[in-house]
Amino acid sequence: MDKVGILCEKDRTMMEEFSSRSLDRIRGNALVLASLPFFSSYFEANVKKEVDKDRLIIEEAAHAFQAGRPVCDLDLEEIFEKTKTVDKQFIRNLRIPSFAMSVRYGDIADIRIQRIWRISRTVYDLLQKWPDTGSFSDIVRNVYTGKEFKNIIMDILRLYNEETRMLSHSIRLIPPFNSAMSSLTETLFQAMESVTEGMADTYTSRLFGEKTFYAET
Repeated sequence: MDKVGILCEKDRTMMEEFSSRSLDRIRGNALVLASLPFFSSYFEANVKKEVDKDRLIIEEAAHAFQAGRPVCDLDLEEIFEKTKTVDKQFIRNLRIPSFAMSVRYGDIADIRIQRIWRISRTVYDLLQKWPDTGSFSDIVRNVYTGKEFKNIIMDILRLYNEETRMLSHSIRLIPPFNSAMSSLTETLFQAMESVTEGMADTYTSRLFGEKTFYAET
């Protein structure tokens, strides 16, 4: 059983669904979207970048686990440095006129390292107790309560929201698009935040049944 592949695929599915829900929420802001017609392409590329980055984090944590290293010995700074290669590919692949981006890592380092730790800790928790014949759903229910699982999903998504907000501030556009991008960045962040708990509820309910789970605040 390819447990690492399963974890990566679950993450990809969640992030793509989260992206779709966030875009649906933001489409009502026709004025901002009309002034930035390339926005959907940018956001889709950003989600793909995040999925690729999450895959790298999951694989790094899994390799360390398989090598017998305790999670407390993970070099989060080293993993953070490796994620920069995903950022570089993301920027190279952007083909948007009047658009420039230079990532200010000093701004996002703390948020990204928190997210690396949260994902890595979850990978360890699951792999430590995952039998070769067990399903993903079974192992999640064995390791976490519904409330704990919902909190994990919310933490991972909220850290992603905050990093996306900070990353968007690294974008440079020619006037008058700069002011529109600033407005859209905040609109996007609010849309992502507004669907985060619903996403966590959805994924928790799929595994634990239709109950009400209250996340820690």
